[in-house]
Amino acid sequence: MTNDNYPHPFDNLSGEEIRLVTSIIRKEHGSIGYIFSSISLKEPPKGIMLSYLGWDNASNTPSIIDREALVVLVDRPSGLVHEVVINLSKHSIIQWKKLQGVQPTLHADEMMEAEEMILQDPGVIDQCKQLGIDDMKTVFADTWGIGWQDTIKNRRLIQAFLYIRTSPGDNQYAHPLDFVPIYDVNAKQVVGIEVIKRRNSKHKRPTIPLANHPFLPEQVGYDNLRKDLKPIEITQPQGVSFTIRGQEIDWQKWNMHIGFNYREGLVIRNVNYRDMDGTVRPIVYRMALAEMVVPYGNPYEPHIRKMAFDVGEYGLGYQTNSLELGCDCVGRIHYMDVVLSDMKGDPWYIPSAICIHEEDAGLLFKHTDYRNGRSHVVRSRRLVISHIVTVANYDYGLYYYFYQDGTIQYEVKATGELNTHVLAEDEDAAPYGTIVAPQIDAQHHQHLFNMRIDPMVDGIHNSVAELDVVVSELPVGHPDNKVGNSFYPITKIFNTTNEAQSMACGEKNRTWKIINESKIHPWAKQPVGFKVTLQGNSTMLPKPGSVVYERARFASKSLWVTPFKQDQMYPGGFYCCQSDPNANLGLPTWIQETQNVRDKDIVCWITFGLAHIPRVEDFPIMPTESCGWTLKPVNFFCGNPAVDVPPSDKSLTKSQYADMPCCRTKYSRSSFRRL
Repeated sequence: MTNDNYPHPFDNLSGEEIRLVTSIIRKEHGSIGYIFSSISLKEPPKGIMLSYLGWDNASNTPSIIDREALVVLVDRPSGLVHEVVINLSKHSIIQWKKLQGVQPTLHADEMMEAEEMILQDPGVIDQCKQLGIDDMKTVFADTWGIGWQDTIKNRRLIQAFLYIRTSPGDNQYAHPLDFVPIYDVNAKQVVGIEVIKRRNSKHKRPTIPLANHPFLPEQVGYDNLRKDLKPIEITQPQGVSFTIRGQEIDWQKWNMHIGFNYREGLVIRNVNYRDMDGTVRPIVYRMALAEMVVPYGNPYEPHIRKMAFDVGEYGLGYQTNSLELGCDCVGRIHYMDVVLSDMKGDPWYIPSAICIHEEDAGLLFKHTDYRNGRSHVVRSRRLVISHIVTVANYDYGLYYYFYQDGTIQYEVKATGELNTHVLAEDEDAAPYGTIVAPQIDAQHHQHLFNMRIDPMVDGIHNSVAELDVVVSELPVGHPDNKVGNSFYPITKIFNTTNEAQSMACGEKNRTWKIINESKIHPWAKQPVGFKVTLQGNSTMLPKPGSVVYERARFASKSLWVTPFKQDQMYPGGFYCCQSDPNANLGLPTWIQETQNVRDKDIVCWITFGLAHIPRVEDFPIMPTESCGWTLKPVNFFCGNPAVDVPPSDKSLTKSQYADMPCCRTKYSRSSFRRL
């Protein structure tokens, strides 16, 4: 039950609500010294929301749920963190906690402020002069979290990797500098400068490479661009097939809520599908990219501090692009604007942050009856919900796909520019990097993503099964394996959090199933479920005991399963910025005690990613590399749920230049030539 005059409980905070939050805090506590690290929706308890959404009829359904905001403040210059919960419906503060020894997400405003202050520092200016750089307007600083070190406790620090541009808009990553300032964000001053030591070189410091490696068309030269590309037009003259009501969307048989916050960016909630008999079946309560880590493999200072947590340290929402029609998204597009908060606590609007559209996805299914020549073809269409983030040098396209056959897919497209390091003329990048241009080293690293999926497959109580396909142990010639061709699946259902820590295994074709053991398929005689497969099964390469491994232990397994807990949202911990590797934040803490995860309200944590050994072809700008995961129904429906999708023909696809109607071509069985 909903109230049309009241926001949906999952809706993002509005600009007016953000202003209300700020005014309540300033009225009660003043504003001296505070920066607003984040203001976000505090999601209602899951039990209440299951009733509100109609999935739990055991209790009364509330028509209105109080809106609450979670606010994180940083007191400058002390660094004291304040965690505040505000009831917006009652205009009151209901919690105010003071925390020491933790660091919240770095606000985008803090990082921009840091770059400006770093480039004004006398020590930085002097180092640039030593390299022959007199014009500081040509110098740029990529600000990164510091990682973790014993010596930085209770200080909010940033490290900066510096570059120059030889002209406006030049590719700065072609001209890296050889020193790294350390900056105290709260004190607003540079507290150290580290000159990178040369290795196996006769030079104390390198010359800075000045050769340009452009990729922007005005610098490549418009006359040098390809001239043989003909237009591809994507049109939907009758409009789109989806309907949007506020932040809810209906498409084909899918329904879901689209949310957004400063940390995870896109959040998809209450995913359900209408079965062939009209029954609406729940699949996912909530899913979002909960964390990622980018560990670099170079073992020397200062590169050992390169271990970016792009979700927890920087916030995917804060790094989100405004998208441009015809470039970022193609077709008939519906955009959603989002509103976050700036460092002062004022609304910060990002127009066209979320792109929603349909696209052709190739064949959905096809069969040709060679006896009569009848060919039946149905093309697949998918709903795409996406946003794109830029985190310093890297860009990530983040895409949710929903298919007509009940499949859900998530894809990351990594692109942007390599993080580069300058080499002296006689230095080699091996074995920890690739020389992508003279004196330019692109270091080996990984991109590891962790997805939090809170399933409700046909109900709130679910289990997870591991499925391996194995070869029969019976010898060739045995009555049950006469010719040695026998293989079959083995299913193991996880009972506890200890068991539910699994690694991808290609030789066993390993997948996992999220199942509902109380719902048995009438024909398959197996629990209904959804299969999890990975596209990009890389896990943490740095070894146990290393700083990055202990800070990001979530990335050491392909799959974890835990019981649902309302406050367990981020596998690296809520305060992962500068997190102590010995603190066991996030997943390590949650699984210290063995817990039951069978036939329970559970959460699945899926790790996927890339081991990136840079290529010369990745420079000056990197073609996309993809990874992700898929949820595919397994014995969930009574047949292919997409058999009612109309067959494809020219009236639907508007394909041109065909010499005969689509899907009705006949062939001779003997010669397979057209009749």
